[in-house]
Amino acid sequence: MNGRALRAVWAVAAKDARVALTERMSLLQALTLPLNYLIMMSLFALAGGHDPAALVMADHGSYARQFASSMAGARTFSITDASAQEAAARIRAGNLVAAVTIPPGFDTDIRDHQAATVRVVVNNLNQDLTDDAERGMRLALDQFYQSAAPGQVPVSVSFQDQYPGGDTGYISFLSMSVVVISVLVAGLLSAGNAAAREYEERTMRGLLLAPVRLRHILVGRILGSFLISLPSVAIVMAVVALLAGDRPQHPVAAAGTALLTLAGSCAAGAALGALARDRSVVAVITRALPVPLFFLTGVFAPLSYFPPAVQWMGGLLPVHYAVVLTQWGFRGLMTGTVPLAADAAILTAAFAAFAAAGAVALRWTARIRPARRRAVSRGR
Repeated sequence: MNGRALRAVWAVAAKDARVALTERMSLLQALTLPLNYLIMMSLFALAGGHDPAALVMADHGSYARQFASSMAGARTFSITDASAQEAAARIRAGNLVAAVTIPPGFDTDIRDHQAATVRVVVNNLNQDLTDDAERGMRLALDQFYQSAAPGQVPVSVSFQDQYPGGDTGYISFLSMSVVVISVLVAGLLSAGNAAAREYEERTMRGLLLAPVRLRHILVGRILGSFLISLPSVAIVMAVVALLAGDRPQHPVAAAGTALLTLAGSCAAGAALGALARDRSVVAVITRALPVPLFFLTGVFAPLSYFPPAVQWMGGLLPVHYAVVLTQWGFRGLMTGTVPLAADAAILTAAFAAFAAAGAVALRWTARIRPARRRAVSRGR
């Protein structure tokens, strides 16, 4: 690009940025909507991460306390102590997934090698939570036997972590994945609004008649939206790093993925705004798009864990490759099925494809430009 082209690009970017800053509600929405997605999905994880359970201790002996510790060690339950009456009332009220009762004489039965039955009342209104509770109780029982009667059970399980540094919590895993969706929303909303605004306010005709090439308009629009969206991306990244505890292991990769994803979403937003020509349409699409992406791109779990049909659909979406790169950048996790270099190449190709789509949409819009230029020339 020569100096004149750079000035044209910057002029378009600066104009879009100035206009965006004057529209306070749109700017507030662009800044807060990505963070809202992060908060919403974190709250979702909090609701399903640990099943609320009441523990009724009718025996307080050493074995009973060991069993209670084994339940806590299963990392399935959020346990509170309760009386039998309180646990029954909370089960009826729907406040618990499980009420667990360690019976009287539990310690005596264990010492005498007699059968001891721990009673579990499960609130089976949700099969997924019911399954969690049952798995958690089986794991607690296994851990109890290993600690209370080592060597008496002939089969034991030995665990070895694939990744050093401890397990990745569900909120931590979800938060760094939602970063990608948040960045996507920020870019789509900012660029889509900027492009659609030109048509709503009828300023696009004047812009097309200016001595500026279409590609300069497009690059300027992407650049302006990119700069306007950077604060919201920085806020989301800071929240994930400081509050969720996801400190990037590979900060350059994490930041580079976020910036490349933002650039691609700004290019897609420019195309969307040019085609929609209505900011309300842009807002509806931007808010609806993340819902299927949450389930198709590996946000909740690696895409390879899902059925083949979901894997096939997710593999067509560039957001999936951004999620994979983000998970590696933050925690060093390898959740994709292709090398990291291929993930980056696919994400770069997606940016180029979205930019090309934006150019096509802008050229389609400008199809009347030659006729208008001739009319202006005849009027001189």
